[in-house]
Amino acid sequence: MSAPVLSQSVLEGFPAAMTRRQGVMIGGLQVRFALTVDDLLQVQSLRGTRFLTNTTPQPDRDGFDSVSAHLMVCHPQGQELLATARLRILCGKADFAATYTAQFYDVTALSARYQRALELGRLCQLDTPTPALDALRVLFATISKLVQQSRAALLFGCTSFPGADPARHHAALASLRANHLGPEGLRPAPRAPDAVPLPPGSFDARDGKQGIPALLRMYLGMGGWVSDHAVRDHKLNTLHVFTALPTDAVPPTRRRALDAVYTN
Repeated sequence: MSAPVLSQSVLEGFPAAMTRRQGVMIGGLQVRFALTVDDLLQVQSLRGTRFLTNTTPQPDRDGFDSVSAHLMVCHPQGQELLATARLRILCGKADFAATYTAQFYDVTALSARYQRALELGRLCQLDTPTPALDALRVLFATISKLVQQSRAALLFGCTSFPGADPARHHAALASLRANHLGPEGLRPAPRAPDAVPLPPGSFDARDGKQGIPALLRMYLGMGGWVSDHAVRDHKLNTLHVFTALPTDAVPPTRRRALDAVYTN
């Protein structure tokens, strides 16, 4: 077995069963955290195929990998990685300020309101048919359970649109401004030089809804909200918005459905 890659402090607050090599079985798939150099390379390689679309295939990595936990949903035979997400439990203002998200958005107001949160990022799946769909369902159910078990009052991160040109996403961004802005006192102020305000004015409602990525629609459907501006990410060729989901806003029916996947 290769050498450990993460300190135990990164995994504190998460279920002990997922910090073991065998992990846990959920929906017929193995779920665990990355524990070794090989695990992390597997995670970064999958991320590279999903996010670094304009380059020769290479791992997607950054300085936040070593201070975050990496959730892995794997095929029980062969250990093929089907889906992954990067998680980090936050406790207090210093933790909020040191996040990936805080590079782009001023989260000071949120850190004053919420003492315990979970940052979620780099969520992606293997581009294959049914097994990956099952894996994504298991991934979401596991994240929901981890939010509950870590006692996080807030889930947040950056949710991306493919393509960094704001004009390409005008209707969707205008729809977000009209319908899904967060509370004025909690919305993060711009921090990144490539921040662009969400456009005001009229838009085609159908185009606006269809233009919102499925992952973001899911967060919004559970009670989430977004910032009043987006940020161009030229490295990943994406445009992202700050996305927050207070855990007490999740409808009980949605929580029960996710819990049912986790327990089966």
